[in-house]
Amino acid sequence: MGNPSFSQQWKMVSDSANYWIVFCAPLIVAVFVTQLILLHKYPLDKHVLEVAALFVTAGFCGLCFTRFLLSKDRFFLWAAGMMAVLLVREIHPPGSSAGVYLGLLGLFYMAYKKHHLFADYIRSNYLVTMLGIGFFSYFLGVTTDQRFWQFLPAEKLFHTRLEESLEMLGHISIGLALLFATKNKKTAENS
Repeated sequence: MGNPSFSQQWKMVSDSANYWIVFCAPLIVAVFVTQLILLHKYPLDKHVLEVAALFVTAGFCGLCFTRFLLSKDRFFLWAAGMMAVLLVREIHPPGSSAGVYLGLLGLFYMAYKKHHLFADYIRSNYLVTMLGIGFFSYFLGVTTDQRFWQFLPAEKLFHTRLEESLEMLGHISIGLALLFATKNKKTAENS
């Protein structure tokens, strides 16, 4: 059986997402963290969040790779690669920004071309929704870092810690989604 077209694969992924959760969860976290920062009740600073991000991404990378070693399921090798790219992004070696985005594009292209390895996972509402939360959190974090929201009152006071917090939410969401991914039982039985 051939690989489904990009539009068919996109439809399969988008049908599995719970968009209310994908978009509302990161926005609610952003508002909550912003309020805590402005009230001087947020205990985490930029340095703590950056160090924690290294441990979180490295931990999920190692755990996904361990799951690959135990299961021999190539999906988890791909998942470890995804977390490794995010780890490199957190390490911030000079000139790595373009490489990180190329790495992500390469991983998504691989998922598209090797559809048969991912199809049963992609139909999982949990996986797609958690990945959506993670990537939307990253989007909010990057736009916060790029100061797209500077028109908001007191944005100068919260943008740095909010950006790092949203990235952390992204790391955790993507890591949990990949580490605990399971094949959709209905489609796995039909295969």
